[in-house]
Amino acid sequence: MTLADVIETFDNERSNNVSILTKKRWVSQLDLKIWGEILRPRGDKSFIGYGKEIPLDAVVKAPSEYAEIYTLYMNMKLDYMNGEIGRYNNSAMLFNRMYKEMHDFINRNEKLPSNTDLKMGEYDV
Repeated sequence: MTLADVIETFDNERSNNVSILTKKRWVSQLDLKIWGEILRPRGDKSFIGYGKEIPLDAVVKAPSEYAEIYTLYMNMKLDYMNGEIGRYNNSAMLFNRMYKEMHDFINRNEKLPSNTDLKMGEYDV
């Protein structure tokens, strides 16, 4: 799935007047979270997000099975931006559930390399 696909899906599901650059920034924030928490420890190359110069045909980080996570995240951001706290809470709950499911899916299907340093609290394991 590409940035263009993500933005088009969001726009088709929810009318909004958010700029393309803001939507791109939202997807970038989520992909930086996915990369930093899930993919980087598995050896994924460096990722700095999607700046203005990154084309809309760039491939996003979430597995295709969990592409809906982008719409959920952008719904949550839009609800927060509009001050719709009840909707935001519902959107956040749905996003968090999908994020955990995606994280579990990746953990089951892509094991950590044996030389990965794991941290638990302040201690190396």
